[in-house]
Amino acid sequence: MEKKVPILVKNKNIFIKNKEVILLQWISYESPQKILKVHNIDKKQFLDDYAGGVFDYFIGVISGSVEIGDCPVMQNLLAYLKDRAIRADELFEICSHFRRSMIEFTYDVKLNSKSIFDEISYLFDKNFQGVLRHYTDTIFQKEQEINRHVKLLSEYQKALDESAIISKTDMEGRITYVNEKYIQLSGYSDEELIGSKHSIFKHDDMPQEYFDDLWFQLQNAGIFRGTIKNNKKGGDYFYVDVTIVKITDPYDNSIEYISIANDVTKLVDARIEAQRASRAKEYFLSNMSHEIRTPLNAILGFVNLLIDQDVSKQHRKYLEIILNSGENLLSIINDILDFSKLRSGEFMIEPKIFSIHEEISHALELFVASANLKDITITSFIDPSIPKELYADALRIKQILSNFLSNAIKFTKVGGHIHVEVTCRRERLKVSVSDSGVGIAKEDLKSIFSAFTQANHDGIENYEGTGLGLSICHQLSKHMGGDIFVDSTLGKGSTFWIEIPVEIHSDECQIFNEIFEIKTLKIIFYAKNGVLNYKAESFFKYTKVFNIEIDIVENLDLEYDIAIILEDDIDDKVREKILNSNEKYIILESKPDDKYEKYSHISSIYFPLYCSKIKSSFDELFHPELFCPYRIDGGKKFLGHILIAEDNVANQELIKILLDKYGLTYDLATNGLEAVNFYKKNNYDLILMDEQMPVMDGNVAVQAIIKYEKEKGLRHTPVSALTANVIKGAKERGLKSGFDSFLGKPIVIKELERVFFNYLKITKEDINHLKSTKTKCNIEGLNHEKLTQELMLNIDELTMLVELFIKKMQKQIPELYDAIKAKDYKKIALIAHSIKGSSGNFRLEEIQEESAKMELMAKNEDSKYKYEPVYEKIKDRLQKIKIT
Repeated sequence: MEKKVPILVKNKNIFIKNKEVILLQWISYESPQKILKVHNIDKKQFLDDYAGGVFDYFIGVISGSVEIGDCPVMQNLLAYLKDRAIRADELFEICSHFRRSMIEFTYDVKLNSKSIFDEISYLFDKNFQGVLRHYTDTIFQKEQEINRHVKLLSEYQKALDESAIISKTDMEGRITYVNEKYIQLSGYSDEELIGSKHSIFKHDDMPQEYFDDLWFQLQNAGIFRGTIKNNKKGGDYFYVDVTIVKITDPYDNSIEYISIANDVTKLVDARIEAQRASRAKEYFLSNMSHEIRTPLNAILGFVNLLIDQDVSKQHRKYLEIILNSGENLLSIINDILDFSKLRSGEFMIEPKIFSIHEEISHALELFVASANLKDITITSFIDPSIPKELYADALRIKQILSNFLSNAIKFTKVGGHIHVEVTCRRERLKVSVSDSGVGIAKEDLKSIFSAFTQANHDGIENYEGTGLGLSICHQLSKHMGGDIFVDSTLGKGSTFWIEIPVEIHSDECQIFNEIFEIKTLKIIFYAKNGVLNYKAESFFKYTKVFNIEIDIVENLDLEYDIAIILEDDIDDKVREKILNSNEKYIILESKPDDKYEKYSHISSIYFPLYCSKIKSSFDELFHPELFCPYRIDGGKKFLGHILIAEDNVANQELIKILLDKYGLTYDLATNGLEAVNFYKKNNYDLILMDEQMPVMDGNVAVQAIIKYEKEKGLRHTPVSALTANVIKGAKERGLKSGFDSFLGKPIVIKELERVFFNYLKITKEDINHLKSTKTKCNIEGLNHEKLTQELMLNIDELTMLVELFIKKMQKQIPELYDAIKAKDYKKIALIAHSIKGSSGNFRLEEIQEESAKMELMAKNEDSKYKYEPVYEKIKDRLQKIKIT
């Protein structure tokens, strides 16, 4: 043995000295212990009577005193284990752990090497192989295995009979077995079914072709799966989801069929009823849409005729309200009709006269916010030479553009760039969207416009979608007589575009200088280091079309009428220059920002650019009386009755003062339920609804209002959310609830005016400017000059609001402390949310940020967040606000 196992021979004394350690290790493994326990084998007896003998036999083999072969001690062990019905695999498991114990021992004494592993395995295999083979082949073992399988099959049959509908037939289709569930479901007795053909269940609704296919699949594939409608004995029916399998004998001869089924009658009936209801709903929507449109068209037509007549000013306003309401209703009806047509396959292209400049610019603005979330800049070029009025289906063109933009934003990484270009040559309109995104592999381009197809995009996580968007765009472009195209490079980006035929309805083009002759101005473009990036180039595309001369300069120490500057190129020195200068500036911003709003010599516009936006920036500087005619400081007011739903007293007073300034009347509700009750009793032109209020929050309230409108057939009253919630997804959830627009807290006058301009009428009557009293300022801890300017309040009005704010904080700060001590996270979140909104109105950014963090942490019930230090910080800052 010295040649076969030299290392073991050399170190046998080490093994002998550690016999007990090796044996204890052997029996300590989890697997052998479980097997011995299952078969009620005493662990101590196993060690004393058998395990020690196995070890001694191995040492004898290593020493050369015993011939290598089947271990006699193992034979005794086999006889002992056989009486306890141990299986061959269990025996092998026990023996293999002896080998494992020996090997692991070599690690402990640092003898481990591949050679010693091989030596131990050699001895193990030689001594145990024959024993295990002998044991496996015994009749006893086979009987045990057979008995085990029989028992398992019996258990399986019992489980199937309890849960499924089982039947068997011979090769001619005669029933040989049915379980109790089949008897109960079918209504037939066991005696009626055994020996009958399975066709006894055949229902007239099932075509013969179905069963022909069933038998074909059984004969060729040996299995069939499907849903079958069957007859019951009394004439009723039942549906089953069934699997039928052909059974063969050991010689591969087919001997019978077994059917395993589940009763799905209720499920199928529910599906049929749902489909019937869906068809009825689509028919109703389509029919009612037509029925409503016909009289509505007549109403709108006659209202237009009356407006052109010589009517009083008051009556004209009434007619305009009717016309506006009717047009809104017609738009809703058209959307319903389009939806039902798409579902029923009756889709039609509906061309009309439209302005491509207006339609594309409106569509672009819808995607600015979502692009800004990823710091993506959208640039655009809507060719000013395109005629103002075209004839085509503007709605479908915008639908395609929206899909292109949505995909571009989705697949463009943070900080990327998207460019939209619209041109028209020889009555063929081209709309393209290019991005710097992930791109598409060549093999995916072939099927990119197929339904339910999505390209593989590495690095894009949680991508969701049906894969129908581009397929629908493809079909729409074909319906309009055009086509869709794509050019993409993997890792660099993609360009999607459509080309469709259009009719030119008016040859008049977009005129850039129709209000101000900008060609007479000395215009410069400040570019840091004299380099124009892609943003600047998108601006120069427009000026090039109008042949406007603009000098590119690297400093502002020149004579000029107006300077145009990219926000990206403004450093502290340049900012100081433009803020304190008497010259006029246009700032090109990457995203909307109001930081230059208070400076009358600066106009700021954000990307994407288009003619009307560029022109408005010049109008704001050189013709301010024509710019934004709905601004209150221009002497204009709005018409309307407003419902305010706000529980914060300070916010209530602020909104009331602002509404008074705009000449608006209002009702005030302090919670959502109160707002709903107000709405049911009065008529409103606009609702300003706080999202978080006691009794009933804003989201629930707006849903209740919409439900009431539908029940009573009322025209929808727009609802604008008042929210301090800037968490991602909050706006999307609000839109789903039914809000039409959003006003953030702190309230920004420009945003408030934009909401009023969208939903309210403007009176043309001149009004006197509200006079500010010259009360001496006595407010500490706030920038009162900035607040009076931004909120357009006089000092008395601001003082009253600050007093209310201080009183509220004096009440809420102790409540916040008590909630923190009690670890009442819900109350902490509510109070922090209130403080966030109130402090924002007074431009207390530090308090607003800290309370926003506290609100978020409390909503997540974050126990690790340090609430008390933040509370102290907020309290200390608030204590500095005083009225002396």
